[in-house]
Amino acid sequence: MNAKGPGVTQYKGFTEHAYRLVFPYEDNFPDIDPVPSLLTILPSGSVENTKALVAEKERALIAYTFSQQIKKDVMAGKTVDYADSPWHGKAYTETPFVKDTGVGDLHTLVQTWPTKFNDKFKQDFEVTENNPDNKKFAGAAVADFKACVEKMFGGQDATKKVPIKFCHKKTTNEFPCYEGKTEDLLMYLKDNVQAMNAVGIKEMTQDGFVATGEDGKGNKVEKPFSMDPKTEYVIYKKVGWETMGCCKTKAQFKNECDFLGKGERKECK
Repeated sequence: MNAKGPGVTQYKGFTEHAYRLVFPYEDNFPDIDPVPSLLTILPSGSVENTKALVAEKERALIAYTFSQQIKKDVMAGKTVDYADSPWHGKAYTETPFVKDTGVGDLHTLVQTWPTKFNDKFKQDFEVTENNPDNKKFAGAAVADFKACVEKMFGGQDATKKVPIKFCHKKTTNEFPCYEGKTEDLLMYLKDNVQAMNAVGIKEMTQDGFVATGEDGKGNKVEKPFSMDPKTEYVIYKKVGWETMGCCKTKAQFKNECDFLGKGERKECK
């Protein structure tokens, strides 16, 4: 880490318009066998999270409101390699999360992950069952998410029983955040412990970091994040039910966020 890199840009924070689709399955589907199983697949093709979606109050799935794609060659020949998943051994295009459109060189991707649909969520977000803005909640993204959860939770009756929610909140995050390529971010934060702590990172790893923080009940939480090589990212401290370090590709970040101020260039050592 002694080689001098081109550096990263530090901003004093950002304003975020978080638009989300939410399926609060909670304890509404107790008899589905096998239990619905989640794969949180990133646009790079890596799997960030796997989870059995056990019926329980406040449990929900959340997703972006814009369409996402994944290159066909990234998924070509790959099968799900998680023994506890009902999708084990199947091609990713056989799961609810990757759809083979049969057109061009891209698949459709539904990137969804768990959230708590609790009082705090409902306080923070405006929640409606009707699409308030087709520009912010893209029709294709809504249709893809709907098809995904219906495949997991027993068909079209699932979203009739539990309609998809359209959610929005605006927040100003005044924690410092850092923009740059993966290798430069890892180099800079590893060499600057104070900056690392300020964004809620416990330690850096070879291809990312271990985030640290706490949830709304004060419980300590930790979560590993991996970052794709030679990719523009933003590393920041997310604030919500869980307050901890986080990262998004710059492309994802710019869909919803605007930096505060002009930014200050930081050179890597």
